[in-house]
Amino acid sequence: MFDSKSPVVKVVSYAITGFFVLIIVISFGMPDFISRMGLDQSVIAIVNGEKVDRYDYLRYRDSRFGNMRGDGKMDDMILNYYINDVLLLQEARKTGFYVTDDAVKEYIKSIPGLRDPDTGTLSADRLNYFLERANLSFNDLQKTVRKDLLRERFFQFLRMGVAVPEDEVTAEQVAAVSRAQIKYSFLSTMDLQKTLGEQVRVTDAEVTAEMEKNKKEIKDPKTDRERIRKKLESSKLARLKKEIVDRINAIALRGGSFDEAQAVFRGNVAISRIFKIGENPADDKGRPLSSINASKLFLEEFIQLPLHSSSRVITAESGLYIYTPVLKDIKTDTLPKDSKEQASIASRLEQESIRMLSTNMMQKLYEKSKIIKNLKTD
Repeated sequence: MFDSKSPVVKVVSYAITGFFVLIIVISFGMPDFISRMGLDQSVIAIVNGEKVDRYDYLRYRDSRFGNMRGDGKMDDMILNYYINDVLLLQEARKTGFYVTDDAVKEYIKSIPGLRDPDTGTLSADRLNYFLERANLSFNDLQKTVRKDLLRERFFQFLRMGVAVPEDEVTAEQVAAVSRAQIKYSFLSTMDLQKTLGEQVRVTDAEVTAEMEKNKKEIKDPKTDRERIRKKLESSKLARLKKEIVDRINAIALRGGSFDEAQAVFRGNVAISRIFKIGENPADDKGRPLSSINASKLFLEEFIQLPLHSSSRVITAESGLYIYTPVLKDIKTDTLPKDSKEQASIASRLEQESIRMLSTNMMQKLYEKSKIIKNLKTD
């Protein structure tokens, strides 16, 4: 009815195609562009409705990341850091924190080198020289000081909410002076197959019987025989593997020795390097024993497990493990009380808690915030 060579048909076809392309572009490629339309180029971002001045960002970038400038990817990362700072200050104000003008003035007066050594008062010449070297106006200085004070007071508030239990400090002290070592045995899946040998082998009769039993699975009898054989081998291996694991676990649960378990397990035996309680054991070459370290059985049972007694089996992708402590030197009666070491441990644990609290808080703030970036720093 319509001639496909008609100019009208072609124009309509192009128009329809263009319409759908436009929809796709708007849906996937233009939300950020649309959100930035009409933005003042002096604004680097809008964070929860607050305009972030481009000059403030550039000063932040140049003062803290001066050696990393010129890379577009780095600029985006630095902007994210700066936005985190904006979010933190917003949360501080929302929580009720503020900084008075008097506090800002007192802070500026305390900046080293701004006072006249003869009179002890703030020197206008020294202040102007300081501002010139820092490339700041006096208003910029006040704004920066206000942000710094607000940030510090908010973090001080967070620190007040962090308490390190005394028993946690004691546990860290114990770990710091402890010494431990394990003997372990590893049995890979390949070694397990070799050890079991004939017990895993599948006969032609077993393959035929399985194919007769599950005719619906058969598509090509010639190629399916090998697939069925491997399936039966895997099934046998899994059953025999479970039997070994159950036998070892039974030995471990009644307090049997590592040597008794190893006689059944028949893995490759090695001894770890000496490590502190809480550290990850490593092999004799210093490589982490990742499968043991990540095991709940090791993390929860190592301390209680008697020397030379077998653990239960640790199942990992690489194979099976069992282990036993051969050294556990844990001292609790010679710990110094109220010492510098104790204070240092308490301070470290406090800093770790504050860091974790701050990280979680910033992640939540970022996730629930509305942020529009306008990153053009050329």
